[in-house]
Amino acid sequence: MTDPVERNTSHSRSTLGVVAICFNEAADLPGFLESVTGWADEIVLIDDGSTDETATLARAAGATVKFLESPRAEGEFFSDQRNKGIAAASSDWLLHMDIDERVTPAFKAEVDRAIQSSGYDAYRFRRLNFFLHRPMRGGGWQSWNQVHLARRSVLRFSGMYHEQCEVDAAPGRVGQLKQRMWHLNDDGYLERMRKSDLYCQEEAHDLERRGVSVHWWHMLLLPIREFLRTWVWRLGFRDGVPGLLFAAHAATAKFRACALLWDRQNTRSRASLEDRAKHDETSESP
Repeated sequence: MTDPVERNTSHSRSTLGVVAICFNEAADLPGFLESVTGWADEIVLIDDGSTDETATLARAAGATVKFLESPRAEGEFFSDQRNKGIAAASSDWLLHMDIDERVTPAFKAEVDRAIQSSGYDAYRFRRLNFFLHRPMRGGGWQSWNQVHLARRSVLRFSGMYHEQCEVDAAPGRVGQLKQRMWHLNDDGYLERMRKSDLYCQEEAHDLERRGVSVHWWHMLLLPIREFLRTWVWRLGFRDGVPGLLFAAHAATAKFRACALLWDRQNTRSRASLEDRAKHDETSESP
């Protein structure tokens, strides 16, 4: 932390809860639970309707784990799921995590000291992000520094798929942790591709909200800009081949977002083609 931790003068110990949202996390959940069980006073999991063994694993994990099945309703996003976790928790402080994140002993020790402070209401911390099981030093991975540790009453989330933090605390009441949380991310590039489908939809929605009418130059120039921004300006080249793979992936994801919105803005119905096929007597291309 940038400042020494100021100890709480009261005799009561501040409690810590871990809140995470989950969906079909059977592969990652055991490691997540092992990482935080016995350290956190409570673990709150908001499930988005898992169809694998996630529920079974969570319910067998012990009394400190609160598992709530709450699939998103129409118009709800990941931020709404995180806020449900806040509402279901009872600890003084909450640490917001993903199921593929892990807390190291050094991170735990710093959090333990930090939450006993009377000088702060929330803390930012950085993540050590892994891509294809390799720690990433560039490409934008190094820039994440969010308030995901806070007193239960001061933090809420907003936004769609990439949640934004809304902190009800003065800037001087937000501290900075030194230790990093490990973010293991995808188990392979195939998983990254599957997740990307969701993120591309978010990007298309964002372009639409900004009033962008997609033309051919968007589908050409925006991916090129994204590649240069990730590979050059955000120092993706520092990570070698994994950095190149991620920069190319980011560029193709931008292209697919533009393609999704172009299709939405220039859609043609299948019914109109069916009707045309019944009456078109020419052999020429339309």
